[in-house]
This record gives sequence, C-alpha cells and structure tokens, in this order.
Amino acid sequence: MINFSKSTMYAIRSLLVLFAFSLVFIVGCKKKFDEYYNDTGVSAVSVYDKLKEDTSFSMFAEGLDRVGLVKQINSGGLYTVFAPVNNAFREYLATKGYASISDVPVDSLYPVLNFHITNNGWYFYALQQRYKIYNDKLFLTRGGKFLTIDVTVPDTLKVNNIIVIKALRDISSANAVIHGIGTVLVPRINLEQLLSSDAYFKNSTFYKLMQVVADSAYDRLNSFDRNGDATIDSIFNKTYSLLNNVYTSIEFRQNTNAVDQGGDPVFTNILMPINDSLDAFIAPALARIAPNVTNKIAALSPTYIQYLLTPYFIADTAVGYTMNRFLTKPAGVNYLSVLGEVVPVLNAANFVRSDVLASNGMVHLINRNFPQSDRFRSVIGQASIDPELSMFMYAFQRSGVVTTYATTGKASTIFAPTNAAFIAANFDVVKMTLDGVQLTNTQFQNIIRNHVIDQNMATNASVTGTVTTLYANTNNLIFTNSGTTATATTNLGTVANITLPFAYKSATTTNGYLYKVDKILIPR
Repeated sequence: MINFSKSTMYAIRSLLVLFAFSLVFIVGCKKKFDEYYNDTGVSAVSVYDKLKEDTSFSMFAEGLDRVGLVKQINSGGLYTVFAPVNNAFREYLATKGYASISDVPVDSLYPVLNFHITNNGWYFYALQQRYKIYNDKLFLTRGGKFLTIDVTVPDTLKVNNIIVIKALRDISSANAVIHGIGTVLVPRINLEQLLSSDAYFKNSTFYKLMQVVADSAYDRLNSFDRNGDATIDSIFNKTYSLLNNVYTSIEFRQNTNAVDQGGDPVFTNILMPINDSLDAFIAPALARIAPNVTNKIAALSPTYIQYLLTPYFIADTAVGYTMNRFLTKPAGVNYLSVLGEVVPVLNAANFVRSDVLASNGMVHLINRNFPQSDRFRSVIGQASIDPELSMFMYAFQRSGVVTTYATTGKASTIFAPTNAAFIAANFDVVKMTLDGVQLTNTQFQNIIRNHVIDQNMATNASVTGTVTTLYANTNNLIFTNSGTTATATTNLGTVANITLPFAYKSATTTNGYLYKVDKILIPR
C-alpha cells in the first residue's frame, strides 16, 4: 500500500475535481456544438463538391460550373454560400422563360450566382454573436454587392428577408459554410445600369453630359470567363473621376474595420433636371461651339460639366433621400451636394418622377435647375465655357490646383494657352506627353503651375514687369505691354502673345483674372 502525504492527497483531489469539471464543460460545449453543426462536421470536401454531392443543390452547382465560379470559390478564400434549392431554381427559370440553367445567358447568370456568396465563413451562431457586437446586418458579397442577413428573430436566419431552410442550415465544407434557401436571390441593378437602361435617363441631357467626363476602371470582382475559352475576360466599371464622391458602378469603399466586412456601402442620390430645363441652361455654352461640330455636348469643357453637374448629386448616404425626405426636411437642416453646396428647397410640384431606386443610389427627375454655384462665378468657371480653352481646363483640373482657384475670393491671374497652342506644341493633356515624351505627374503639374500667378493683374496696364509664377523655383514671366498688345516671356525665352483686353474675370468680385495666350509657357 502506498502512503501519501496530506498535501499530495489534496493535490490529487484537486486534479480529480478539475478533471470532472472539464468533462462537464466539454460535454456542455459538445452539446452546443452539435446544436449548430449536427452531423455535418468540418469537411475536407470543397464547397463546390459539397454542393454537387447534395441533391438539393444540383442546379445551383450546375450554374456555378456554367459561369466558371467553381475555380474562383473552390480554392482560396473563405465564404458563406446561400444556396437555392432546385425547386427555387425551377421557379426562377420559369419566371424568366428558360427551360434549363444552360439556357440562361452567362452574362445574366454570373451576377445572380455571385450574389449568393458572401466573404468569410459564417455559421448561424457566429452571425448571432456578430450582430450582438456590431448591430449590423450588411454583409459584402464577393461580387461587391451587399446582402442583408437578419438573425433578430429567435432560431431564424434570414437573408434579404428570405428565411433559410432550417434543415439545410450550417452545412460545412473545407472553405465555406452553406445555408440552403428556397428562393433565388436576384440583385438589384446598380445606378450606372439604371441610368444606361432607363428609356428617359439614358437619352437625357444630364446623362449625356456625364459621358463627357466618364472614365473606366477594371472590375476585378466581376471579371470572369464570359465565352468559355478558359480565359478571364476583363470587366470594366464606368467611373466619373471629376464628379467627386459620385459612385454609379461600385457599391462599397474598402475598409478593413471588423464591423465593415471589407467595405462601407456608398450610396449616391441624383436630382436630375429634365431636358427642357437643362437644355436652356447650357444653351449659351453650346452656342459658342463651332456650327460644324456635330456633338456639341461632347465638345464642352470637362471643368464646365463638373461645375454644372455636381450640385445635383448627394453622396455618401446610408439610405436614399426619398422625395418625402426633401418635402419634410426639418427647418434649419440643409442637404449638401458632393461639393458642399446647399441643395435648394424643393416642393412636390418640382418632382416629375421620384424614388427610382438602384442598389447603390436613387434618382429623382425634377423640373428645375439649381442656381449657379460659386465655382461658376469664379474666373475658372467663367473661362470653362470657352471652347478654345477646353484642353487647358482639362490640364488645369488634372494638375490638382483647380479647387484652390475655383473660388470667387482667390486673388490670381491665369494665362491659359488655347487649344491651338497645345496642338502646336504637341502637348497631349490626356496622355500627359509633350512632343511624344512621357511626363511625370510632377513635370505635368509644374508646367501648368507656370501659367498661374498668385496676385491680381486686373487691367491691361498691370500686365507688365517680372512676376514669379506658382511653380516658383526661379521661374518668372516677363511681361511687355503696349496697351493694345502684350507678351509673356519665360525664362527659356518662349514669347507668348496675350489676348487683350483680359478674357475673363470673376463674376462677383474683383479677384481672379484669366488671359489667353498662344503658346505653352514651359518652365526651366
């Protein structure tokens, strides 16, 4: 018989108690684990193979294979898949007039299936815990749209208000959690798709003006093999870099905060003037364009269009600004455009068409224009109407200094080369090349800054002497003035003729003047 000391016996009893408690704790955890996972367990099978082997999801799996999503989700990444059962797909196909999955155009099927896949793997209990912590229901899909996942009703999981089938909840695979649903989720079209497909919007003067400042950006999230040749076909989103904080194609801004699931939603509201109203507003600018120009809107300066359109956009709102919101706006509350301008008071009679909703925006058609902004009254705004200066206006915008000088209170004098001057110098402001040589951003900016002086030269007589340009760095402009003619000479000896009397000035103050010149003022 082995004899133990009292201290040793105490230690043994403590270990036995701890072991017994651990068994209870493990059993308790096991019970909770089983409650959510049942017999699905953690599977080494990929998400596609898991869907394919389950007869409930065979049509969904067939669709994934048809559009090439299998390669994209089967390896790498962690996902939550809301998988429609076969009956849901049969109803969807019947509604659309298709006999089978293979009849649906790939371009139509891909965004629908992509909409069912969210980033990260979320079991039901984990979704409940996340909601308790962040009180947030928005989840970003791999295609860049948002799903609303609701766990507020006891023992109920809903996605976009569709209840997940309890018997098909929390199905594990190697890189995804699958939740079965009885309805195919169809994403709402985005704002760009709405504007380009609606019969009135796509032919509106407003949208035609937008196209003058339109650009494109590669859409990595939605690029896929469209023609089945095993090569990814690039998809591009339409963007509007000059329309600050205006998002028509994208629905989120990247953010790494845990609450944001990879991105914050962006929402753009548009108050679009009807054609009759906007056509009357731009008529003076169009009248200055040569009669032989077929598309006069396309010939307008991008800067002019920026100043014209931006008051009609309200950005970065979590929800749409409905017509009723404008009509019941509390006294003293101002809604601001993307450039911080106050949106005028609107009444019910101003709304020709209201609350046209997209996934990332809302459009209202209104029968009035807004008052001219201060940017239009600035010297830059005044000069932006001149078709001879469209290249300089584009370059000035791209140089990064336009915001500083597009105000009515800024003392400045700008010497703007005409389009003919840019062409003669072989200066491509879009490609940023000078006589075929690629310019760096800094070189491009310095050339444009050499045309700006931070003081008023308000009369013909004051255009004289030697003045340092905004570029500085010992770069001056030397002016001569006879009263009827004037020249500007750079440090490199370039002599440019200045149009007199002055071409443009600020409309509301004595600050800000712009003269036309017939040569590019290249700095040292």
